[in-house]
This record gives sequence, structure tokens and C-alpha cells, in this order.
Amino acid sequence: MLPELGPDGMLPPGRYRATRDELCGRFVEGRGEHRAALWRDWEAATEMLGRCVQLNAVWMYGPFLSTVEDPQLVHCVYWAEDYEIAKARLNLEFANVLRSYSLPGHVRRILGVRVDTSLAHWHCQPDMRNRDHDFAQYAKRRGEVDDLVQRVVSGPRGAERVRQDALPRRGYAEVIINGYS
Repeated sequence: MLPELGPDGMLPPGRYRATRDELCGRFVEGRGEHRAALWRDWEAATEMLGRCVQLNAVWMYGPFLSTVEDPQLVHCVYWAEDYEIAKARLNLEFANVLRSYSLPGHVRRILGVRVDTSLAHWHCQPDMRNRDHDFAQYAKRRGEVDDLVQRVVSGPRGAERVRQDALPRRGYAEVIINGYS
């Protein structure tokens, strides 16, 4: 469930599970054609990636999930199991799509959608007593992604970063696509 937006117009720091319908109702419906077009772009980008690899979830963050009237993009990190990504990469056509979703700005340039994507690998580790090397890499990367999506740059584009830029200042939504199974 999504909390109320803070005084800064953003979700409070943290991860909040939400459905597509909740996000659409809160950040799209009744908020103009621009947001509706961004949502359609996100749906199309999600559907295309989902044809190549089974998606577990997506983390959505940034100005789209705020009071900003006309956000430029929908920012998201798609999560798919590392095993499923490796299988999908055996298909050259799918491998090119996966590569595009992993590179910042690539999906926007190629497909013309206003969605900034990243593709992250989820690693299934049922028994935490027998952790493998892949789990350590996954846990580190998941923590990095969690940290980065909660940051907000305080100065103008290109300005030197300051301590405040490293603080978690906004939240993000996790939408379960096919689940973690």
C-alpha cells in the first residue's frame, strides 16, 4: 500500500508494494494526457521485456511517483531471476533486448518510449546456511539499487555532488509482475 506523499511531493523513503491498478489510480488517472501517455509507454516497455524473460517485479521511482505535473520519464528497475536471464540470452534476439533494457537511456532511444530502464538479476537462495558466490553479488547489487533509487540530486545537472545527494529522500514502488517463484 502506498503512503501519502510527503511535504516535498514524493513518497517517503522506503519500498512500498503496490499493484499496477494502484499506481495508475494514484499517478495517472485524472492527471492529464501526458501522464497517461507515459503510463502507456511503461506498459508497452514492460510487455516487450516480458516477452523475452519472465519478470518477477519492477521497482518504479522518480518524479513520475510524485506531484510533478509533467515528469519527463518513468524510471524503473526490472527484476528477473538470473537463471531466467541466462536462458533468455541464448536467443540472440532476446539477448539484444535484454542488453538494451540494461543500458541507461537505450530503450528510450531505440523504442522511442519515455521509460528509463535497468534490468537487475534476482538470485534465488533457499537455504541461507549454504550461500553461494552469486548470492553475495546479488545481495550487494540489490542494496546498491535500493540506495540509488531513493536518492534525489539536490543541485543542478552537472553540479558537484554533496552529502545530501547520498541520503535516502524518496521512496519507490515495487510492482509484482509474475512473482518470485
